[in-house]
Amino acid sequence: MNRRSSRPEEQDLTLDPAFSQSKTIRVAIAGNPNSGKTSLFNALTGGHHHIGNYPGVTVEKKSAITKYRGLKIEFIDLPGTYSLTAYSLEEVVARNYLLKETPDIIVDVIDSTNLERNLYLLLQFQEMGVPVVGALNMTDEAEAQAIEIDHAQLGKILGIPFVKTVGRTGRGKLDLLRVIGQVASGEISSNVRHLNYGRELETEHDKIIEVLKSDETFVAKYPSHWMAIKLLEEDDDAFLKIKKEHHNADDVLAAAKSSREWIAGHFGEDSPTVVGEQRYAYIRGALRETVAIGRVKKRFDLTEKIDAVILNRYLGVLVFFGIMFGIYQLTFALGNPLADLINAGTGQLGNFISAVMPEGMLRDLLVDGIIGGVGGVLMFFPIVVLLFMGLSFLEDVGYMARAAFVMDKFFHIFGMHGRSFIPFMVSTGCAVPGVMSARTLVNPKDRVITVLVAPIMVCGAKTPVIAMLAAAFFPQNAGLIFWSVWLFGWLLAFVVGWLLRKTMFRGESSPFVMELPPYRLPTPRGVFTHMWERSWMYVRKAGTIILAISIIIWFLLYFPKPKEYTRDYDTHLAQIEQSFAPRVKVASGGTKDDLIAQRDKQLAEVKNQRAAEELNYSVAGRVGQALEPVFRPAGFDWKINIALFAGFAAKEVIIATMAIVYGVGGDENGNGLTGLLAADPHYNPAMALALMVFVLVYAPCMAVQAVIRRELGGWKWSAFSIGYTIFLAWFLAVAVYQTTKLFGLG
Repeated sequence: MNRRSSRPEEQDLTLDPAFSQSKTIRVAIAGNPNSGKTSLFNALTGGHHHIGNYPGVTVEKKSAITKYRGLKIEFIDLPGTYSLTAYSLEEVVARNYLLKETPDIIVDVIDSTNLERNLYLLLQFQEMGVPVVGALNMTDEAEAQAIEIDHAQLGKILGIPFVKTVGRTGRGKLDLLRVIGQVASGEISSNVRHLNYGRELETEHDKIIEVLKSDETFVAKYPSHWMAIKLLEEDDDAFLKIKKEHHNADDVLAAAKSSREWIAGHFGEDSPTVVGEQRYAYIRGALRETVAIGRVKKRFDLTEKIDAVILNRYLGVLVFFGIMFGIYQLTFALGNPLADLINAGTGQLGNFISAVMPEGMLRDLLVDGIIGGVGGVLMFFPIVVLLFMGLSFLEDVGYMARAAFVMDKFFHIFGMHGRSFIPFMVSTGCAVPGVMSARTLVNPKDRVITVLVAPIMVCGAKTPVIAMLAAAFFPQNAGLIFWSVWLFGWLLAFVVGWLLRKTMFRGESSPFVMELPPYRLPTPRGVFTHMWERSWMYVRKAGTIILAISIIIWFLLYFPKPKEYTRDYDTHLAQIEQSFAPRVKVASGGTKDDLIAQRDKQLAEVKNQRAAEELNYSVAGRVGQALEPVFRPAGFDWKINIALFAGFAAKEVIIATMAIVYGVGGDENGNGLTGLLAADPHYNPAMALALMVFVLVYAPCMAVQAVIRRELGGWKWSAFSIGYTIFLAWFLAVAVYQTTKLFGLG
């Protein structure tokens, strides 16, 4: 006989069949930052989510469809926020989604070890008139701290169901799905209600509601209770909505002002403070009835012990840079052999196509344009993957929040906000989300400075370029050189930020507050998911943008062909063949091999001379030569100029272009791009260092420019970003090249 499990998460979900098939239930996943919201979202959706943007803004939107026992549920992962007061763009986006889209259910993900702070947001969700389900996440950590939560009693007090979960392991996710289905079907209730703020506040609150009701269209669009509370809290976005959309805006604003003045006079505190105190008083009372904290023996607290070093005002910074140095050293130690394998594979593929296809433009396009260009970029894919894996691990383990805390004092020294560390650090993966993450900065000046400076960091697109140059010219110290360039990027960002603060954006930065989550052992799935999302962007670029640009660059390098050459190369090649043919025919053994090697070398030299003449005559060659006088002080020749020009589209294209330039130029010895660069007599370590610095600083790619325009409103700041970075990059590259030449690296 089959026995049905008594575990709640294994019980059947009983729903009305007509209901379960009639619609898709939209569930918004919301909560405080560091509450495990994204981990729970991934557990509920299996990590198979769709990523886009919210309408009108560049805030990332994740959504996914989950089917559970005949019920179709769409989960929407809202940006993490501490409250629904419209300070940051993240808060505005989360709030506007709830107001305008009106999901069927809000799942508020709550850190069970920090209930008082997290329940503050839950009370605000309840005021929006949408059914709420509380997910008491991180219950394993609460249990470890001897925190016992009577979730059933807490649910009775607040009028909503609560479910205990552990997002990173998926524990409780089936219970949560079951409750979502039961709330959606009406089997259990999640009361749409709000706390009682006390007789005085409720009286003033009701006065505002009466005036709000004078516009029926407005109160049908926005919950009147929620709007009245927001007016008492002096919410700027609420004021704006009243002014723009309410037919009797002046009457509403006057009534709200009168109520706030009465509350301030009665309580001796301003209205927003009184509202906040009432919420916390209610929360503390609820927790006193439902939460018990047991006595735990004094034991080794790993978090405190580690933080004693990590957060030390002197050691913390050294630890941060030391950790990053270790990640880069490990990345190159493990990544270079894998990169060599990919390089060998693309080389063999090119040789195979050259052997089976007849000579001509199509073969050259496939071998030099597509395989050479895209293959040159994919060669560094292992390095990018390992780098993102290291950064994802640090983020998931809880170190990144501490790094932001440690770096805060340096940001303030240079006139920037401590929260700017997050966009800076994200930009080491990709400047696009780095720029977007600056929206969490409340002060507009802090935000603009961060957006303009963050793209200077060594991002995933610059990584393969700098790695290639480091491997080519500093093979024994590639990791150290790369880390030095990375460190230089940070120092330069501080200096540029300080200059912008002292000139264009005078004023003090806002205070910095950041929650420090406990250290957690990341799950392999979590690290892999974050790593793959970032790495896949790199591969996708190689297969789309870089492929398209590689083909365009190849055509610009291939056409037009010279109408007349400076010499008759075909005749010269035939003469070499004829001069060696008799001797090769009669020779044998080692002598024959030596003759063939000499013949091939002379043929390659002539072919390279012809290819160089064709490159000089091509469209791209002419552009590169026209720019050569400008960049000669930095040690750059026309070939590098072509690559840098192509890099305006995407920095990875620099490698693709160099590979095409050398591919078109001919390489009969089968050397990889790093070997060709190192063997080029025109290049040297001084030039390589100057080029690394130039690539680090100059004009953010087209994708970043588009995001800057959208984030800051208009092309003005994008144009400024391009202009100042090009000038700064040229100045620094010249300074590095001329200085290092004095030390014998030229």
